[in-house]
Amino acid sequence: METDKVINKRMNAAGIVLAAAIVTETAALWNEYAWYESMAKYTTLISFVFLIAAFLCAVPPKEAFRDPYFALAAAGCVTAFINIMIIDSGKGAFLTAADVLIVAYLAGKLRLGSPVIWFAYIYVGFFFFYWTFDVKGYFKGYNTNYGGLVLITGFVFAVTGLIAFYERLRKETPAGARFLLGAIVFMFAWGYNIIAWYRARCALLGLVVFALLLLVPAKIWGKRLFYTAVTLAMTAGAIVVSLVYVVLGKYIRDMDIQVFYKDIISGRDEIWADLWSAFLKMPVTGIGSSYRINVEWMGGMFEVHNGLLDILIVHGVIVFALTFVILVQRLLRLRERAQASIVARSALSAAFAILAASFMENFFIVPPFLLCTLALIAIAGSV
Repeated sequence: METDKVINKRMNAAGIVLAAAIVTETAALWNEYAWYESMAKYTTLISFVFLIAAFLCAVPPKEAFRDPYFALAAAGCVTAFINIMIIDSGKGAFLTAADVLIVAYLAGKLRLGSPVIWFAYIYVGFFFFYWTFDVKGYFKGYNTNYGGLVLITGFVFAVTGLIAFYERLRKETPAGARFLLGAIVFMFAWGYNIIAWYRARCALLGLVVFALLLLVPAKIWGKRLFYTAVTLAMTAGAIVVSLVYVVLGKYIRDMDIQVFYKDIISGRDEIWADLWSAFLKMPVTGIGSSYRINVEWMGGMFEVHNGLLDILIVHGVIVFALTFVILVQRLLRLRERAQASIVARSALSAAFAILAASFMENFFIVPPFLLCTLALIAIAGSV
């Protein structure tokens, strides 16, 4: 039987590994577009290596082999590998599925210490300010949607950090706490303005979800029906949204609704219609990542534009189902903690915001956003 001291050492080591992974990938991807172009193709492998290291620190082998969720995650990885071999897909796609499955598993195991948590608030939150003042999304090579995703990720970490600081001040310095509360409100106005300037609709969706969930009282968070509905909406909703878009694109061609001067449908209906058509012919194995999309303006480029839909379409129903079950279980078990702590509610609201924004982009399944999502869920389970 392990002592608390041994467990804390393991968790501290795993937290340091996660922090190192986030620093490595953000340094490679969020600073210079030339670095991004050179490193992006390697980051799923980098994530895999760091995640295996974090797993080895956090979970003793005997505990893992007795854990049914470890068996599910391992089965998902094996199935993803077999499917890729069967359909001769791009082999790198395996790492995406494996990374997501490992993150889903670790989300229920990691307990982060206060130094790592505050480091995450400050370090990842810094990128919201960095990408606000050094506008990379328009003039420095990055896609504007990618810029929006960096902004919303940095934003939710910064705000969660401010909320954690507010909780400290509220007990000791009420006047300072009131000032900080005003700063948090100002942050939301600032966040909307810069996201609107980037015209990043996916980031706007994340911002709205984050704000609305933060306004929900703790008592409501504790209601099983509400919390389960939110969890399923932010996960299974990814699949539902894609199907709704396909129907809208097919039957409501004249829909004239715009967000940030862009049509709300904006071509994703065509992409998802083509992908669903191909997927339904091979739902068990998925279509793999070598598929060429039959939408003229895509030029054959493969891009799903939806995180959990990517797992389903590329890797098939078995891998998706296993991923979904593990991820949802990890989120559902945090309901009571969310009710008890406003910081946990903020971290979970942030994770849900990232999942919601992933309805329109791959977002949370790709580096370094995947590691940041793991950090948020782990924070919610640690505070």
